Amino acid sequence: MTDPEPRLVFRGAAWKSGLRTLGGIFGIVVAVWILDGDYESYRYPKATREIVAIGCMAAFGWLAALSFLRLCLPPELVLTKEGFSVRGLRKTRLIPWEDIQSFELVERRGGGVAGYVLKPGARMRVRGLPRLMAGVDGTIAVSPEESPGYVVKILNDWRRRYAPPS
Repeated sequence: MTDPEPRLVFRGAAWKSGLRTLGGIFGIVVAVWILDGDYESYRYPKATREIVAIGCMAAFGWLAALSFLRLCLPPELVLTKEGFSVRGLRKTRLIPWEDIQSFELVERRGGGVAGYVLKPGARMRVRGLPRLMAGVDGTIAVSPEESPGYVVKILNDWRRRYAPPS
């Protein structure tokens, strides 16, 4: 009998997507309330209120739609013997362990996120934005229940275990 292939999956927190969806719906309701209000008692002209309300409806509608998609298709970080992949709204791409130089914790305003630095030979089609903003080649946009520091530690452990020695 063979051992099963090692595999670890981190799923995004569904409750966070649910809260964002509810926040987006609430924003849409407030924008409709502004549009439907009594125009005699407001301080700003009707045209200004309509522009603001329509802008709010567009922004909060976009937030609600994306959050609902993330609620239905939660993002996943999948670790296997070959490498790691992040399933999100776009296609999934496997990044082999031998292409990774290190995983780092990237600090942001809302907290931290796991980032990775590729080896110089593996930087083929990497967008420049993550490197300019955070000093890493990419970030892992899955927000599991575990802390980002713990996820970075697990990712580095898997990289050390399964990457071929250089």
